[in-house]
Amino acid sequence: MNDDVGFKLWPWLHWADLTPEQEALVYGEQQFTWQQVNGLVNCYAKQLSGQGVREGNLIAAVSTNNLTVLWLYLACLRLGACCVILDPKQSSEQLNDKLETLAVKYIWLSDPEFNVLNDLHYGCAKPLVFTCLSESYLDSADVGAEWQAQRLASIVFTSGSSGKAKAVAHNSDNHLYSAAGLLQSFSYTAQDSWLLSLPLFHVSGLAIVWRWLFAGGQLVLPSSDSLVAQLSQVTHASLVPTQLSRYLNELDIEKYTISLKRILLGGAVIPVVLTDKARSLGIECWSGYGMTEMASTVTAKRADSSAGVGTLLAHRSLTICGKNIKVCGASLGIGYYYRGVLRSLTDDTGWLVTGDLGEKRLGDRLADELFILGRSDNMFISGGENIHPEQIERVLLSHPLINQALVFPCEDAEFGQRPIAVIDSTAPLSVKHMNKFLKGKLIKFMWPINYYPLPDSLNVSGIKLIRAPIQLWITSLYKK
Repeated sequence: MNDDVGFKLWPWLHWADLTPEQEALVYGEQQFTWQQVNGLVNCYAKQLSGQGVREGNLIAAVSTNNLTVLWLYLACLRLGACCVILDPKQSSEQLNDKLETLAVKYIWLSDPEFNVLNDLHYGCAKPLVFTCLSESYLDSADVGAEWQAQRLASIVFTSGSSGKAKAVAHNSDNHLYSAAGLLQSFSYTAQDSWLLSLPLFHVSGLAIVWRWLFAGGQLVLPSSDSLVAQLSQVTHASLVPTQLSRYLNELDIEKYTISLKRILLGGAVIPVVLTDKARSLGIECWSGYGMTEMASTVTAKRADSSAGVGTLLAHRSLTICGKNIKVCGASLGIGYYYRGVLRSLTDDTGWLVTGDLGEKRLGDRLADELFILGRSDNMFISGGENIHPEQIERVLLSHPLINQALVFPCEDAEFGQRPIAVIDSTAPLSVKHMNKFLKGKLIKFMWPINYYPLPDSLNVSGIKLIRAPIQLWITSLYKK
């Protein structure tokens, strides 16, 4: 496998040897060449080593995206250790559950002011600290383990949208093959720059880092609260449709130069009006289908009016058995992690059963395009008809005022179950208004009988809404 992705040593060291003076990383006014990136990784690795971190150790980093956590992640790799980044905005119960799963030896907290941290149970984990770095980091000699593409490189928790989050382990090869397969279609080269716009505790954020390492391009960390300002300095970005909409609405063409060439969209249905507007500005929009276990994207395409999610990328395999989607390939992780033990991701035949239902058919321009029907564990029956919530959600998300939507069943004496919707919208929407909108778009038995505004407490920022806590909230409403 290693010959295909082409690395015989740590990727940043490869680029430091090949293009030492090329700009690799940008954060505000700070710019780092590949040589400087290598020096800083070595410097952080020495600090970690001095605090006892060794090959095979697991480190938890409770942190939002910032420069330090990126250095920490790369430095852990350099030592043959593994840094697991966790979302500090979770509840203490969720964080403690993840810490119990990981049984980490070390922990780093990016901000001691996080309220939730007072309730964390570190166990025997030793807190890590970093001192200020001087210019001498460029003189840092290489330190740590030899490059091994099969060594544990990351653990990312699934979204837990249908239950308890699982810890998915990947090695470097998994991430590099994920990057290689996408970049065969979605061009990103050493002359391009990608905005780190998604969190590193999500596989989509981590995938940006590994595409950067694979291609030897430039990685840009946001240093401004303005999305328009952030996107004005990059050629590539990963966004959700609401971010793209905000960018296009706020963009002042006279003030900002459009350097954006390609956007990888995910997380929801993508309105054609958005992608058409972006295309008129010279920006390609791509969409796709992916999952944590496969180190992000599995299928992709140029966004069009088809509801399909594109065709299979290189280094992946996909099969459909009775509408059940199964995947495998070089980007598939090495197992589910629990306290030092890895459990297989696959069934007895070597395939990961995704839980998603789908079919292949002709799309707008693509033969053999994959179409997602929904999830097997979300389906319910109304009046004898199978209902996949995702099909209703897809249509609801095409409404210009709806940002996010989830559909659930509620008990009904006549039909057994009927659909209801929880929506995040920019204005209140009545059942009467929505029925008029849905006419001709959905069969009538699929129309939700009620719409509930999404509570702020459940509308946490992220790639997508988490279904399980919203389901609990809806259930509590109907018990009252």
